Amino acid sequence: MQMDKRERINGFVRELWLWYALHKRSLPWRDLQDVEPNRRAYSVAVSEFMLQQTQVSRVVPAFRSFLGRFPTIESLARAQNADVIRAWQGMGYNMRSLRLRDVARVVVEEHGGRFPQEMRDLLAMKGIGAYTAAAIRNFAFDLPTPCLDTNIRRILHRTFVGPERADGTWKQHDRYLLQLAAEVLDVALQFQISNFEMRICTAQWHAALMDFGSLVCTKHAPRWDVCPLTAQGLCRASYKVPQRRARIRRTEPGRLVGSQFIPNRIFRGRVVEELRGAPGGLTLEEIGNRICIDWQQEDHRIWLQDILHGLVRDALLRERRAQSVYTLS
Repeated sequence: MQMDKRERINGFVRELWLWYALHKRSLPWRDLQDVEPNRRAYSVAVSEFMLQQTQVSRVVPAFRSFLGRFPTIESLARAQNADVIRAWQGMGYNMRSLRLRDVARVVVEEHGGRFPQEMRDLLAMKGIGAYTAAAIRNFAFDLPTPCLDTNIRRILHRTFVGPERADGTWKQHDRYLLQLAAEVLDVALQFQISNFEMRICTAQWHAALMDFGSLVCTKHAPRWDVCPLTAQGLCRASYKVPQRRARIRRTEPGRLVGSQFIPNRIFRGRVVEELRGAPGGLTLEEIGNRICIDWQQEDHRIWLQDILHGLVRDALLRERRAQSVYTLS
């Protein structure tokens, strides 16, 4: 017999809560119920910025180190660019650190140091998108807010729609999936089962989705063999033959080093890493020798100048023209 939508939602919620009760991850930005809500919001914001395009295993030590350096939102708001970039060491995508610092400044200067709780106020801050705003509401203030990130989108799509397409066009279902996320969240917060001791709240529900997406319903090689949704016949994507990935045209700027193509964003990261350990700064020639195993000034000078000037425009570096030296900004 065909399962209707309500049955699938109820089964999905039941199986995910039961799975999470056994497999919940302990992470330093979670389980902060005893922490004052505004401090909790600061921790959540730091973790969410760090988790963008970075694995949890790398974020955990970086999160602790960053909060050790900037324990309050006021301390981060006062920080200079170079100090923030140094504290971001090992994370990559260094612009995230400055966007986070700028959010801290807005919170301090325009909201009296208190994170706003309304979506419109959170979204008005440059650097905070719909998911991050919802995460702050869900995890810091216990305000139920349906949202989509890569994990949630993937889980809902595979359960209620089917296997996603490799070319990314499956995101055309986002409007439906966001509405579905709201329906599922409503059911999840009313979950009742005997002998179930897990705290029912929006923070725990969204943590369950994150953990399930990271450990079972992964992007590549999902664990159908241990997936409770598959076992209960709830997942529309289980046992499907993976579709061939669409060939991605290389449009990202970069260059060949030997036989390997390296994007410029990798070289940007290398520049920042080298300057973290050189407070006195480095010349273009010194930077080139450190980040390029094939450095030839006559061949690569203009290319590297473009990268350095881009980092200066992004306020990650400062150029001391009198000495022809680059430093962290």
